[in-house]
Amino acid sequence: MNTAPRVTCVCPTFNRPPAHQWLVEEAVESFLRQDYPYRELIILNDCPGQVLRLDHPAVAVINVGRRFRTLGEKINAAVGLSQGEFIAPWDDDDISLPWRLSRSIEILGQGDYYNPSRYWFIDRKGLHGEHSMGLAHGCSMFTRRAFDLVGGYPHTSGTQDLEMDRRLRANPQVAVADRPELGQPDWYYVYRWGVSPVHLSSRKPHEPWYEEIGRQPVTEGTFNLRPHWRDDYPSRIRHATARYSAAAETPAVAVVEEP
Repeated sequence: MNTAPRVTCVCPTFNRPPAHQWLVEEAVESFLRQDYPYRELIILNDCPGQVLRLDHPAVAVINVGRRFRTLGEKINAAVGLSQGEFIAPWDDDDISLPWRLSRSIEILGQGDYYNPSRYWFIDRKGLHGEHSMGLAHGCSMFTRRAFDLVGGYPHTSGTQDLEMDRRLRANPQVAVADRPELGQPDWYYVYRWGVSPVHLSSRKPHEPWYEEIGRQPVTEGTFNLRPHWRDDYPSRIRHATARYSAAAETPAVAVVEEP
C-alpha cells in the first residue's frame, strides 16, 4: 500500500483568456511534468463570465461566478477543496520544473514548512540567476497541519504570501525545515516578470490594484485549457546553470541568457 503523502498544488487564476491563457496552460503543464506521482492540482477561477475546462484525472478546475473579496480568501477556499496532506502554492504565471515536488518533499522531511527562497528569474531581457531573491513563498510547501495551526492565509491581496510566511515561521508548533541552501542546479522554480498586465506584485498599493484588476474588461465564454510549454525549460535551465558555473571563475562578468 502506498504510504507516500499526497501533495495538493493550489492555483488561483483570474481573467487570463484569451490573450494570456497560455500562462495558465504552462502552469498546468508544469504540474503534469512533475516526477512526484501522488499529486493533484486545484485551479480556482473566480472570473465572472469565464469558464475554464480541462479533462484530466489529477486536475480539478473550479469555476466560481463571483470574485473573491481578497486573494487570501480565494487561496483558503482552494485549500478547502483539496485532499492533500501537503500544500504547494502554484501561481498561474510561473514555471515549476519537474523535480519541484519530489525535491520539496525530500527536504521537508518531518517538517511543516519549507521555502527555498531560491529561484530563477525571467523577464523580457532573458533568464537570470544573479538577481536579488525575494520572499519566494510561491515555490514553498507546507503541511495541512501547519495551515490549520496558523488559520490559513490572511484576508489580504498582494501581501497574503508575506504574511502567511510570517505566520508559519512565528508559530512555535510549526516545524520549519532548516536545511542547507539549495545549490543553483537544484533550483526548481522560474519566476516570471512582465508577462501580463495584471501581475498583482507589479503595482502598489496592492489592495486597490487587486480591485482594479477585477474591473477590467472580460472576454466571456468557455475556454478549454491545452497544457503545453512554449520552451524546453529544463534544457534552458541546464544551459544557464553551466554558463553561471563557468562565469563564477570570472566574477566581473555578468551572465544573462537571452530569450
